[in-house]
Amino acid sequence: MDLGVLRRDGRTDPFFDGTAAGRLVVRRCDACDRWLAPDAGDCPGCGGSDLGWAEASGEATLVTWTVLHGRPADDGTVPPPVCLALVELAEGPWLHTRLDGADPARLREGLPLRAVFEHPAEGESYVLFRPR
Repeated sequence: MDLGVLRRDGRTDPFFDGTAAGRLVVRRCDACDRWLAPDAGDCPGCGGSDLGWAEASGEATLVTWTVLHGRPADDGTVPPPVCLALVELAEGPWLHTRLDGADPARLREGLPLRAVFEHPAEGESYVLFRPR
């Protein structure tokens, strides 16, 4: 599944600086120490808007997923299935992501996952998750 070319928008610079360095960086509320998804604008816990960036462990568990099956090409080849997932980071926030190296038949709720990073030739690096 082609994600296209990912580009920064100014708001996401710390996130993409992290992925380029092989680190998962997410938002954290300075007022109440709550961990949040990278796109959070304010804290749902305390209502604070003073959000910083912090490095997450990269450990996660699988919450739910869907498997996309590609259509056969004109030459009869069938692309491998793609697993899209919702994962819960060890620090608490949930992220939408893609699973890498996962056998769709072996997926289960609570499956331990680990962040891995793709570094395409063009555009920004991004995070995927693999079963541990």
